[in-house]
Amino acid sequence: MNDHELLAQLKAADPALISKAPRPDVPRLVEATMNTTTPTTVTTEKTAPRRLLVPALAFTALLLVGGGISWAPGQGADGDTQDKPDLAMTLRLAPGEAAAMCSAPTPGRLRQNELAFEGTVTAKQSDYVSLEVDHWYRAPANRSTTTVRLTQDEPNSEATFFQVGAHYLVTADNGTVPICGGTTMATDETRGMFREAF
Repeated sequence: MNDHELLAQLKAADPALISKAPRPDVPRLVEATMNTTTPTTVTTEKTAPRRLLVPALAFTALLLVGGGISWAPGQGADGDTQDKPDLAMTLRLAPGEAAAMCSAPTPGRLRQNELAFEGTVTAKQSDYVSLEVDHWYRAPANRSTTTVRLTQDEPNSEATFFQVGAHYLVTADNGTVPICGGTTMATDETRGMFREAF
């Protein structure tokens, strides 16, 4: 390769050649665009009062109906409470992550619950299960309660599957039956663990 061929090859590869260089006004236009400030206005949409009114009214109606239902059974024409039927205790099954895996219950973990009992399922609907209490391991202050109703807002694959007529050991804390709290079908082994815990 001689000098002329080398020079021709270098010119062909040179990006600053006039024929391949960008137009001189492009860098100026880019710089002008980057340094120009445009006024921006932030607008926040106000929620229409009517949109907030509907949920507020629905919540108020729910509170009134729920309060009326819970107030009505306690009202009677006479002050005699001996003839009143036993009211059921209602516990809620805790919602949980579908992917959450439960570890086996231990007596130490069972002891952390404020309620524990063995019961027989007497009724089952899509959103609740009724149990007749056979034995209290850890009872509430009002021991006269013999019926417990478990409600569930959403299904969970890790929750215990209740069958009518079967016996179950149930634990609860603050009115909630935890998914991984030890609620299980009653067997000799699980009864022994509950006896050890309580």
